[in-house]
Amino acid sequence: MNLHIFQSDKGDCLLLEAQSGELFLCDGGMRTSMRDHVRQELSNLRAAGREIDLVYVSHIDNDHITGVLQLLEDEALWRVFDHHQGGQPIKQPNVPRPPKINGLLHNAFRDLIGQTNKDVANLLASAAPSLFATAVPALGQAADDMQAIATGIPEALTVSGLIRQQALNIPLNKPPGVGTSQPLMLAGKPGDTFTLGSMDFTLIGPTKKELADLGKGWVNWLRENKDQVKKIRAEIQKRIDAFSNGTLSTSPFDLRDWNGIPDFKGVTAPNVASLMFMVEEGNRRLLLTGDGQQDFILDGLERTNFMPNGHIHLDVLKVQHHGSEHNMDSKFARKVSADNYVFCGNGEHENPDLGVIEIVFKSRVGGGASVTALAPEAAGQPFHFWFSTTAAAQPANLKRRKHFQKVEQKVTQLQAQSGGRLHLHFNQQASINLPI
Repeated sequence: MNLHIFQSDKGDCLLLEAQSGELFLCDGGMRTSMRDHVRQELSNLRAAGREIDLVYVSHIDNDHITGVLQLLEDEALWRVFDHHQGGQPIKQPNVPRPPKINGLLHNAFRDLIGQTNKDVANLLASAAPSLFATAVPALGQAADDMQAIATGIPEALTVSGLIRQQALNIPLNKPPGVGTSQPLMLAGKPGDTFTLGSMDFTLIGPTKKELADLGKGWVNWLRENKDQVKKIRAEIQKRIDAFSNGTLSTSPFDLRDWNGIPDFKGVTAPNVASLMFMVEEGNRRLLLTGDGQQDFILDGLERTNFMPNGHIHLDVLKVQHHGSEHNMDSKFARKVSADNYVFCGNGEHENPDLGVIEIVFKSRVGGGASVTALAPEAAGQPFHFWFSTTAAAQPANLKRRKHFQKVEQKVTQLQAQSGGRLHLHFNQQASINLPI
């Protein structure tokens, strides 16, 4: 296998290439990064006569799905050009033509929660500005999560529309060996294991219970927080008024001491429901985690018998949720180790998190018995950190560039402490190749 790691802004975009030649695109990153970095590289595949056998969208957040939507829209433009008949001639599209896509794996939002999707999107969109206005980092993160989901919902619906038979005719949730398309991909249903060329795929999650909980959770959240959003706005307005008439000396946008903010517990519901795959080729293993939460990943690995002794060592771990502090802990790093750790993220929201990088490092070097990786294959062995971008690739004077500079400084220091065991790789161009 080869794993091509693309510049993907704050999101994920990876291309998995089988030894037998099949291609599996893992998420699409942001729309802008697809335009600026990825689509030309994918177009080169078409020029070489190659096709993408499956595109996998782990979940609907816009840093995973909007790049895929851009890819589908590009193909739609070319299809219109190809099949235009009569009337005024139309110009050839001025975008690179994507390779042919033979299938899509994606749990569409409409199928997850039915008719509530519009209400959820509207509520999230209306709540986000109020939380952004607080200027409190934790609330800003919650607001960004809200906005990502709110914008991701229509993007996801557009993806569902584009792939239909009347448009691009790309089969949904119909991996090799599955007779008919499935509305949802989940463990225990047809398609939860399949073979693509020389690669074997096992769906780690989500399960039916997790998807049911997600749908129920959205409905409950919607019902419980309609009034909450009003309270947030009212509280902000109250503080603005107090600040304006001189009775409030601190910032009107500081709600740190206010207890009415919804508790997201660090991980949004769509992230919990990420499609996650174990990919095997011969004796090689790669774990695709999406933005999955660590406990759900461990549960999935145990349920699918990948951890018979309570731990697993991988060739590659795609570190979940861009290395967020909410999705990785010492327990996970101890149970799941790898020769190669792939961090996708560009410093936005301080991801990859410095603490997560430290957790992974201590699980391999000098962390003590209580945090050291359990797998014998990890003991004393070299390991690699792969990053999807660099600080220099980020615009100057932005917070994300400053954070990624800290990431680079941190891992350089850790490398010096590793006794030659830690090796660093940064994507300085459109993509970087990780041979597995």
